[in-house]
Amino acid sequence: MSGSNPDTSDPGGPLRDIAGSPAWFLRDVDPITDKAVLSPMDESSYRASIFLDNRIKRAGSRDLAVDLEALLELATRSGMSRRPVHYLFHIGHCGSTLLSRLLGDCDGLMALREPPVLMGLSRSLRRLQEPGFPIAPERWETLFELSLCCLGRTWKPGQTALVKPTSHAGNLIPRLLTFTGEERAVMLYVGLETYLTAMLRPEMRRETLLFARDFRIGDFNRLIPGSPDSADGFSPGQLAAMSWLLHAREMALALDDPSLGGRIRTLDFDRFLASPETTLDDVFDFLGQQPGSDLLADILVRHRGHSAKDPQRPFDAGWRQEELTAARQTYAADIETGLAWAEQIDKDNACFRGLQARFA
Repeated sequence: MSGSNPDTSDPGGPLRDIAGSPAWFLRDVDPITDKAVLSPMDESSYRASIFLDNRIKRAGSRDLAVDLEALLELATRSGMSRRPVHYLFHIGHCGSTLLSRLLGDCDGLMALREPPVLMGLSRSLRRLQEPGFPIAPERWETLFELSLCCLGRTWKPGQTALVKPTSHAGNLIPRLLTFTGEERAVMLYVGLETYLTAMLRPEMRRETLLFARDFRIGDFNRLIPGSPDSADGFSPGQLAAMSWLLHAREMALALDDPSLGGRIRTLDFDRFLASPETTLDDVFDFLGQQPGSDLLADILVRHRGHSAKDPQRPFDAGWRQEELTAARQTYAADIETGLAWAEQIDKDNACFRGLQARFA
């Protein structure tokens, strides 16, 4: 479980309004120990949290650990219900934190960035049908419903939660978008070559290796049996290309689902950077928001010129191109290896065919 020194006292008092208020953020559920961890939050702490994982900015000093059964009973007794949640799905390291911050500055949207509970549900869903896995499908569905009901709570009437899951939780997309049938999603992406350029930088390689080793190689092997089952069987460029292919495939499956027609908007991050005013206005409209030209301009000015993850670091379209150009020169050989490998995968395997053209 996540959380720093959680308080395990009786939750009855502080959680009385759990159905209607996001003041206690459901950060983690552990069905093995039957515990849940909740973090104390207010509007400013949600807004200040770059991510809601170990970088969370709590409104109080301690998390609260509670029994799952007690939390489920309290949620039922309090009348917690399903609410539509909008989503920002992304292909990883493609500007999603910036877009989330921009959209979250509209009063009608409450932005939540990468809640760990969705990553946990994503990981367990991958293993749900394995023999001996200690979580029953029915139990998983119960925890999934509890988690989404909690994520859907907002501070103001008429406000909608806008959740940015981690990019590696793409196997949840169909379930997330059919929870109430009213969800909408923006899918943010960059092309394969740009993704490789970003992910092959030294500070990103460790993340690529970690997620590939933990479960992305397993995802790939389920689609292409007989592939290497260890990260040692792939070069860094191939591992990064594998992640992009799996991200893009998860997005494509949702886009091709006729039941989701009209509720997903794709967005190329570099096109967004080239014309942020027009693009952001279109995205707000798609999500049912009309902030007005003055607020839209104010939002853009507030975030323009610095990184969404590190306000001390400059960032705009020019800075981005300079960084990518330098990385392309430094890691040209690894990038070419990844591109060539992905091209061969595209030719040989129908499940990945056409993704590079579709998300170019």
